[in-house]
Amino acid sequence: MYTRCPQCQTVFRVTAVQLKVRDGMVRCGRCQHVFGADQHLIAKPARSTAKSAAPATRKRATGKKPAAEPRPVAASTQHSAPPFPAEVPKHAAAPLPLPLMRLRPVRTRAIYWAAGGVVLMLLLASQILIFYGYDLARRTAALKPMIETLCAPLPCRKLPPIDMRHMDLVETQVAPHPRYDKALRVKATLVNRADVVQPYPLLEVSLIDSQGQLVARRAYPPREYLSKPEAIQKGLPPQVAVSVQLDITSPDAKASGYEVLLLPSPDK
Repeated sequence: MYTRCPQCQTVFRVTAVQLKVRDGMVRCGRCQHVFGADQHLIAKPARSTAKSAAPATRKRATGKKPAAEPRPVAASTQHSAPPFPAEVPKHAAAPLPLPLMRLRPVRTRAIYWAAGGVVLMLLLASQILIFYGYDLARRTAALKPMIETLCAPLPCRKLPPIDMRHMDLVETQVAPHPRYDKALRVKATLVNRADVVQPYPLLEVSLIDSQGQLVARRAYPPREYLSKPEAIQKGLPPQVAVSVQLDITSPDAKASGYEVLLLPSPDK
């Protein structure tokens, strides 16, 4: 079908699909006039009419570049969209709404996993610092200031666990106390065979009668057999013989023998 521009009388071809778009409103490709194409439909023009219009067009365009014949935009070779007229007026109808963008939900699960991993790493680092911080500081002097700062708010253990394989009891002696009755004085010499400082162990004393039966047994912490409390914090130095002394009350006159052992002190 064909339509005629009411302003410049230009005729061009339109389709039903083009008339449906924008309620039939089109813009003339020659004079830019906006009009309703469905209101100015005409029959197919005669061939002579088209030829007679051509000279008039050439006369009006004398000395200028001939203008292209107004016609609707040809349909694309891709058949995914219908053809449109040459130009659709901007003010004739409201623009088609754009499709709403679908917002992707934030992957909170991944964020939670990442945060949980960070917390676990911090907990692991704290445990390493609590149990081995001061040991690392003793081995690496450059790390000592940083470790001491980090351990300030934490219950860091100042000494590593005792390695009893390198703890040696080289000498022991149990004798009546020189000043008190029914009391004993225990003397012992400890040697730390390890290459690093170790905590002082427990000193276990067992009393035995003449029949080999156990009369009494008790394990004594370092604070009871060391004369200087600060020595506990410093630990037992490596490759040094340290003499200790312990005064105990004899529980039974039948005790005729003794046994002294070193035990690992409980973790603190």
